[in-house]
Amino acid sequence: MPRGVVGGAEVSQVTTGATNIYMGVFRVPAGAQSRPHFHADCESAVYMLGGRLNVRWGEELEHGVTLEPGDMVYVPPRETHLLENPSETEAAEYVVARDAPQEDSVEVPWAR
Repeated sequence: MPRGVVGGAEVSQVTTGATNIYMGVFRVPAGAQSRPHFHADCESAVYMLGGRLNVRWGEELEHGVTLEPGDMVYVPPRETHLLENPSETEAAEYVVARDAPQEDSVEVPWAR
């Protein structure tokens, strides 16, 4: 799990025996940031519950967008990305669903 992102409840192979789906609720504390990472063999869909997240992606993290409550985003397999909570006081929360039975985060040490 990337540092700066805290897991919550999840449906996964470990918790339910799922074989083709992963779904979890995550929280990014105020001011926290994940390490650059990707999810190797699955597609991801994210739905923002609360707060704001700055998301950067690409081989050099050259693209960016800010997500707010109600926003949804698709992340293809192996897309390097990073999450950052710009708030100094409010946590950001989101739901993620993947077509894989577990969280398969792979850190990317070469990304800035």
